[in-house]
Amino acid sequence: MIRFEEVQMKIAEAAKNHLEIINMQVFMEQFTLDRESRFSLTLPHMEPPYPLSATISFIYDAFQTGITLYEDESEEAALDIDTSLELDFIIKLPHMERHPALEELLEEIEEEFPDTQPMLLTREVFPSDGPSKEYEISYSYTISAEDVEEGDLFSEIFEELKGILELVDERTKDYIDHSWYRSEE
Repeated sequence: MIRFEEVQMKIAEAAKNHLEIINMQVFMEQFTLDRESRFSLTLPHMEPPYPLSATISFIYDAFQTGITLYEDESEEAALDIDTSLELDFIIKLPHMERHPALEELLEEIEEEFPDTQPMLLTREVFPSDGPSKEYEISYSYTISAEDVEEGDLFSEIFEELKGILELVDERTKDYIDHSWYRSEE
C-alpha cells in the first residue's frame, strides 16, 4: 500500500496541473493516529475571495497508516485488508442573489460527468441580517490501492473536476452576489 504522504503528493501534482491549489491541510487524530488531507482548489483565473471552490479530502485510518510502515508479503494477509482510498469532493457554489435552476445544473453535471453521481447539499445560515442558503455539490470516488499508484488516474480525476467547476462557473456567473464578496475584503 502506498504511503499517506505519497498519495498526498500525487494528488497535489495532479491538481496543480489543472487547478490552483489555494490551501492544503493535514489533520492527525491524536489518539487513533488517523490522518486526513484536505486540498482547497479553484479555477486558475479566479481571485480572492474565491466565489467558487472545491475541497478534496481523503483519510487514512490508523490501520492503513500502520500498514504502510510494515509491509507483509503474505498474500493471505493482503486479502483481508481494505486498502482502498476514498476521495471526497465538495464544490462550494457561490453566494447568489437569485438562484439559477440548481436541480437542472445538477442534472447537467450528472449527464456530462456520469461517474460522479453528484448530490446537492443545502445549508441554511442564520446571520443577523436574515437567513440565507449555501449550496454545495458533493461526490466521491473509491479507488483501489493498485489504482492509487497509477499517476494518470489522478490527472483524469482533476481534469474532470476542472470541467465541473468550469460548467458551474458558466451557469452561475450571472447570479453571483458580488456585494457579498466585496464585504469580505
